[in-house]
Amino acid sequence: MTKFKCLILIEREVGEDYRYLVSKALVEAGCLYSLAWGIDCSAWDDSVDWAFLEAYDFKAFPEEKFVMTTWHENESLAETVAFAKHCTKYSEVKLEDILVLDFAHQERGDYIKKLYLAA
Repeated sequence: MTKFKCLILIEREVGEDYRYLVSKALVEAGCLYSLAWGIDCSAWDDSVDWAFLEAYDFKAFPEEKFVMTTWHENESLAETVAFAKHCTKYSEVKLEDILVLDFAHQERGDYIKKLYLAA
């Protein structure tokens, strides 16, 4: 994946240092749209923003590399997944590839996949 969106689902505490490392890795990997839902989702939004700005030393950056970030604090999981599927057009590019990072207490990949396909 070179241009992708990332849906970050947070249902357990994630340390600030780890959140920073994940955010930095997303930016370096080519994430162009980050969506955060769950516990501290606005902190995840900020973390990806800061990682992006840091990647360009807080200076000018290529417009096509800009990382759009959103957080979905007052939305259901299903609403957020539907937003990730249908409302993440990036400039003139529709991002088809999605990476889901699910910080949950138990594995629920099949459930998230069903939500995404049904949206």
